[in-house]
Amino acid sequence: MEMEPPSKMLASLTMAILTMMMATSVALASDAAVPGGQARALLVWKASLDNQSQHALRSWGNTSTSCNWRGITCGTGVHRLVISGISLREMRLGGMLESLNFSALRTLARLDLSHNLLVGSIPPSIESMSSLRSMDVSYNKLEGPVPHTRLFEEAPVIWFWHNKKLCGVVKGLPPCDLPPSSKQGKNSRAILLAIVPTIISFVFLTTLVAWQCKKKKPQAETANRVQQTNVFAIWNFDGGDVYKKIVDATDNFSEAYCVGSGGNGSVYRAQLPTGELFTVKKIHMVEDDEQFNREIHALMHIRHRSISKLFGYCSAPQGRFLVYEYMNRGSLAASLQGRETAVQLGWMKRLNIIWDVAHALSYMHHDCFAPIVHRDITSTNVLLDLEFKACISDFGLAKILDEDASNCTSLAGTKGYLAPELAYTTRVTEKCDVYSFGVLVLELFMGHHPGDLLSSMDNNQSTPLVKFLDTRLPLPEAKIASEIFKVIAVAVRCIEPDPAHRPTMKQVIKAFSTADQSPANNVDYFQTAIVIPACWS
Repeated sequence: MEMEPPSKMLASLTMAILTMMMATSVALASDAAVPGGQARALLVWKASLDNQSQHALRSWGNTSTSCNWRGITCGTGVHRLVISGISLREMRLGGMLESLNFSALRTLARLDLSHNLLVGSIPPSIESMSSLRSMDVSYNKLEGPVPHTRLFEEAPVIWFWHNKKLCGVVKGLPPCDLPPSSKQGKNSRAILLAIVPTIISFVFLTTLVAWQCKKKKPQAETANRVQQTNVFAIWNFDGGDVYKKIVDATDNFSEAYCVGSGGNGSVYRAQLPTGELFTVKKIHMVEDDEQFNREIHALMHIRHRSISKLFGYCSAPQGRFLVYEYMNRGSLAASLQGRETAVQLGWMKRLNIIWDVAHALSYMHHDCFAPIVHRDITSTNVLLDLEFKACISDFGLAKILDEDASNCTSLAGTKGYLAPELAYTTRVTEKCDVYSFGVLVLELFMGHHPGDLLSSMDNNQSTPLVKFLDTRLPLPEAKIASEIFKVIAVAVRCIEPDPAHRPTMKQVIKAFSTADQSPANNVDYFQTAIVIPACWS
């Protein structure tokens, strides 16, 4: 048999080796589509969760690759794919976090399990995850020590906010009480015996000094009872403690501190002994405690310059309330009621207020993790600061829309701002807020609620702009009048009886953006008619 030349044999051998390597690489990549230990660890954890959670993770199964599972992100490892990210935020998952075998997920870089119902502790096996760069487990029911890792030593406390009783190395969490060893116990007893006399003397002297101070400064007793700390810390305590602080600050929700009331609660001004001022909304009625708590948790993560900052809430047996940042000028409704304050709200200030509210609603409807419907957009729930910057407040009725649910709820809101479809349906949509926004715009420019005007309007009627203007202010200049005309024309479309004909808040923003154009020559905007259109074009 004739042998091939050495060069040809070498080429054939090289080709064979390359073919084998490619086949091996393909096989590894194929196998890695469902990384063995990693996929099994996730499936075992899924099986340990409650039935509702398992249904939410129904895409997790042996028949599909783990990289296609809901919330799973994969990256490239050595000759294979590996799980690099898990994001299961707002999934309402209930079960034990310890059931997840973190030792099998050492390639994980990002983990987000926030806003769920997970219980138990953070397992020590997480210390072996050298690739982990972020881990958000806030808004769960976890307790116990946070594992001692360099990542957690430098981690922001917001990763662990609003759990049951987490403690440990994270700055901002309370230290853990470690059980002493027997030797430490003996030493502690010896030390205790040595210092008891000193402690007794110190306590006696301290009591004497405190009694003398009390005679001179009675108010010191109240100051000493309250922790001199930033108010954010109160949300780490139990509901009863939070409730007591707010009750003290409002003199048990006295009428003297009440600055307004609405359909679902009353608003109070609260000042803590630290000097910090807050707005407190006491909720009169809650449809569903669990739903209320879950949605308020989510709302605390909203950050927008035109949304009043929600510092926290309390859901204690004595009652429920929300705590917001304090706005110096109070509600828009209050400013419109008084003649002097109404005059301070010039036409440009009113236009800017509308812009603020429109951008806030657009953010809630289109830019959040899930659409949020406020359900009570009124002049009472729009607050103003010293510079007349407007913020939407009071999220006690807010509804987070779920694309997999009916989003039905009982009728709630303020009469005169409710969308007409809510008279025959319980389904809440973003268009309910759009209707309320339209009413608010008309109220702001008219200076009072447009109830009489709304009841007389129909598709066959046109009204000149001057009928929409607050008579307490001088007529605006032509350029400002043209902008007001365009804004009111959009607002009228927002109050269409048919929600399908109303614009979205994104469309509202887009329409408002044309309001800067110079007015056309020889156009009398004060007499130009505003007509309710048949549909949004």
